[in-house]
Amino acid sequence: MSLVGSPANFKKILSKKKLALLGDAIVNFIASAALSLQKGATGIKVSGKFLQSVYNLSILATLDIEGIDKGEAVEAFLAYAWLNNMFTCEDGVKVVYGSLKKGKNLDEALAELIDKAFKEHLT
Repeated sequence: MSLVGSPANFKKILSKKKLALLGDAIVNFIASAALSLQKGATGIKVSGKFLQSVYNLSILATLDIEGIDKGEAVEAFLAYAWLNNMFTCEDGVKVVYGSLKKGKNLDEALAELIDKAFKEHLT
């Protein structure tokens, strides 16, 4: 975890409310854009329960970090990753859309984006 340092620091990142607020916009944009490419123009707002599923399907679930809101952790991670140039929104849309074209569900596709950013930049 070169950019984030210790697991305790990573937990702080995943718990930051301001990052989660930005991540909310990022995840909704990426999900809406990828679904629009697949099905035609659409806009969605993903729920906290849905984001918990994304968390559980992603590499974040393997880190054994307790005491965080899983949905907000997904949003915070995506904001952190975007702010630190781990992916652009365009790249995020491409990854998610590519997964959808392969038959994956949206939660699996978003988890794939998280895994890609994590593995390429934090391991």
